[in-house]
Amino acid sequence: MSPRQAHSSLGLLAKTTLLLATSAFAGFTPVLDLIEPRGGQIGTELDLHFHGDRLDSLQELLAYQPGIEVRAITVENPKHATAKVFIRPDAPLGEHGIRLRTSGGISYLRSFFVGPFPCTTEVDPNDSPEQAQRIEPNTTIQGVAKTEDVDHYVCHLKKGQRLSAEIEAMRLGRTMFDAHLSIIDPKGFVLASCDDAPLLRSDAFVTALIPEDGDYRVLVREAAYEGNDACQYRVHIGTFTRPVAAFPSGARPGESLAFRFIGDPLGDFSETLSIPADATGRFPLFPTRDGLRAPSPVWIQVSDLAHTQETEPNPAPPQASPLPELPAAGHGIITENGDSDFFSFRAAKGENLTLKLLARELRSPLDAVLSIHDGTGKELAINDDQGGPDPILPWTAPADGTYSAAVRDQLKRGGPDYCYRLEITRRSPAISAALPVVERDNSQKWKVVNVPRGNRYATLVNFTRENIACDLRLEAPSLPPGVTLHSPNIHRSVNAAPVVFEATADAPTSGGLHPFITKSTGDAPPLEGRLRDTIHHVEINNQGAYHSASSDRIAVAVIDEAPFHLELVTPAVPIVKNGSLLLKVRATRQAGFAEAITLRFLWNPPGIGSPATITLPGDQSEALYEINANADAGIGEWPVCVLGEANTPQGPVLVSTRLSTLRIAEPYLAMTLDLAATEQAKATTMIAKLDHLVPFSGSAKAELIGLPHGTRTQALAFSHGQAEIQFPIEVAADAAIGKHSALFCRVTVPENGHEILHQVGQGGTLRIDKPTTPPAPNATPEAQPTSPAPPSPAEKPLSRLEQLRQRAKQP
Repeated sequence: MSPRQAHSSLGLLAKTTLLLATSAFAGFTPVLDLIEPRGGQIGTELDLHFHGDRLDSLQELLAYQPGIEVRAITVENPKHATAKVFIRPDAPLGEHGIRLRTSGGISYLRSFFVGPFPCTTEVDPNDSPEQAQRIEPNTTIQGVAKTEDVDHYVCHLKKGQRLSAEIEAMRLGRTMFDAHLSIIDPKGFVLASCDDAPLLRSDAFVTALIPEDGDYRVLVREAAYEGNDACQYRVHIGTFTRPVAAFPSGARPGESLAFRFIGDPLGDFSETLSIPADATGRFPLFPTRDGLRAPSPVWIQVSDLAHTQETEPNPAPPQASPLPELPAAGHGIITENGDSDFFSFRAAKGENLTLKLLARELRSPLDAVLSIHDGTGKELAINDDQGGPDPILPWTAPADGTYSAAVRDQLKRGGPDYCYRLEITRRSPAISAALPVVERDNSQKWKVVNVPRGNRYATLVNFTRENIACDLRLEAPSLPPGVTLHSPNIHRSVNAAPVVFEATADAPTSGGLHPFITKSTGDAPPLEGRLRDTIHHVEINNQGAYHSASSDRIAVAVIDEAPFHLELVTPAVPIVKNGSLLLKVRATRQAGFAEAITLRFLWNPPGIGSPATITLPGDQSEALYEINANADAGIGEWPVCVLGEANTPQGPVLVSTRLSTLRIAEPYLAMTLDLAATEQAKATTMIAKLDHLVPFSGSAKAELIGLPHGTRTQALAFSHGQAEIQFPIEVAADAAIGKHSALFCRVTVPENGHEILHQVGQGGTLRIDKPTTPPAPNATPEAQPTSPAPPSPAEKPLSRLEQLRQRAKQP
């Protein structure tokens, strides 16, 4: 999903009777596995088939791009629904993201492709030259590449024509499918072949001039011949242009600019295109030549920066191409092996700048290295691709003067399509937000907001601040009717926080795609940033994502009532550093609902730890969720909530508690445990010295934790102000010998009828030795040589430990 594309959803033109008839049996959390066919031609009407589960109350298609009209919806069964759609002639070419909305929720995102050519399907067998499927040029074929499968397509062309083939395989987002394309001439020789192309990343294209009249075949296969039934593809075959780059690599919003398209076998060509006034960021250009558009775009960057193009030759600082006054951008091409481009710019002493190069981001093959040089040519800073595929250099000018930025390829390669854009901007504050990935290799989990009527749903939001420390809040300019967003103040010390959506009991089941804005608060300058979500259609563990989609709108819906509500009881007392707290979660169940509920403490404030989940059994209505605070827990009040998930007969559903306030406080007391030492079968005493930090009323209780085998003691009560307590320790004859250093005290301090649990005195030590063996009775000592008696040593005062030992020996 591209940010340049419009903000509309597909409307529903379905009968109300259908909705009423199916909503009573609707399933929660609809599943959309597959859309068939995988794409269609602009200006045509077709039937889309949706395969999945719990589709029985389908109400709407939500699309992230404009141009597809829904004319009718039919539910065949809970696993299959259809929609008759019309692809308008002005629909954007390329990938369209679609979700399904039922009365029970919104599905995962799936891809549908809009192309410029008539569509057909693969006809088997087509696995040999003799069986090649004949097609007319400028046709799109949907097929499947199975194991050891090679699909052959053939068309007749004349000398001098261009033959291009481009495949949508990995981009269909169904599975890891590394497609390979080749063009075979009438004599059986390979005219062109491609596995991966930088322009398409993991997909391929080939384009070549036809040397003589005849039948030319396009071969499609999985690169390692390891396809399967999920390896679907759409291959465009025809005489269309397929350039690999556009120059310049950027423009300003609202600007009309002549772009040179590079890489067509018939030669480069220019086309003047107008950039929409509201365009920003990465922007697609669909080149047109001889009346035919390329089926997928080349990419440029759109921003408000003034820009210029390099002036060759510029291989060193003295010949550097001057940039406009900063902030500005420069465009260039590393045209040949060993080439370097220099751009000059003025900077003042202490000026904080960010130099950013865009190449791989715009699908250029350039593996860029970016460096900064002073007026003498001395290198001041350099970056390859740390932090991403393209280099970024934060830099502070050491003095007033003219500097130059140099661009080259890491392997000193070059070519006519090694295009790039250099941006130099002043570092300024910026804020943004995103939804987190909660499960490896499943980036779509919990990326939609399904709010049950009369209930709540919560999600975690990650926040990013650049060059500023400030508090934030999240706002929703629009939401479905009856839905309210409860967003807390996000303290500047944290980068994540939970937000809760609540729907009224009479809210209609409805939904849409909605933007969210994060804003600075407090004494910070006014800043705004969009919440942007990225999902990965194809990702492999430890390899990363192969095809992704991003959007600045989140799917939000009011869904049918859930069979339970959750309440998090606001704790009456704080949790203290190094302490713990039991949070009470209550469930109110509908009659007959006895499923277990998985509870998740959605977000831990700084220094707070908790189990990932706990289970509330189906026959219970309350659970205690234990959380712990470490020594660095953030003092203050923090918003927390619990998210509950249950597998109902209608499918899984999630419900949240309201936001509650968790207070984190300093401990009310500190404790030091003195060393205690004894022997097996001899009792001893461990002294705990108390340091009272916060007054309390009543009696606190202390328990000594971590005693070794064969020892025991008792809990002691004490009051505020008491200086020490003494734990009497019984030691058995078989008590574990050694130095036991993991003792601590669990102390409960009363407050307003509740208890505050402390863990203090960490590192207390109890040493247990073997008993001292007395000399055997009537033993005759061996005679010893006579020697003068040594002088008696001066008496030393007894230590505290020795005093305790002697006291223990007294009857």
